[in-house]
Amino acid sequence: MQQDNNITLSPVIEAPPIPFTMETLGWKIVFFVLALCLLYVVYKFYLKYKHNAYRRAAVSQIEALKSQNTIGNDTLIPQIMFVIKQTALQTYDRKEVAALHGESWLNFLDEKLKKPFYTNHSKVITDAIYKNELKNADSFNFNEFAETSITWIKKHA
Repeated sequence: MQQDNNITLSPVIEAPPIPFTMETLGWKIVFFVLALCLLYVVYKFYLKYKHNAYRRAAVSQIEALKSQNTIGNDTLIPQIMFVIKQTALQTYDRKEVAALHGESWLNFLDEKLKKPFYTNHSKVITDAIYKNELKNADSFNFNEFAETSITWIKKHA
């Protein structure tokens, strides 16, 4: 028991705090990996932007056609359908798309939309394309046709 009284603890010696610096090799590796990831993401966005150039060109063509042609002009429908066909040929298999015409072409377009539009107006569209006639123009909304075509181009695949 007498020995227990003789034991006295000296104060605990603490190590000095470790400074937080970015000078170690681990931080350099982390920054390098983060920079590589950031460059990869930017590169993927650039590739997607470049890949979708045909969509932007088609949308601008339709916008130009809308502004140039007066409402009710019978050449507006064939011109817009030509732009859509060009766009579809760049995205889908040429053998599949090039062979489509008439109702099968309009069904193909409607498959890519949430609600059918082209088949609902198939008589007006097919007459304008294949007969160069614009019948029932009073019930046909050219602005809706152009906007639906733009939507199809933006979201077809």
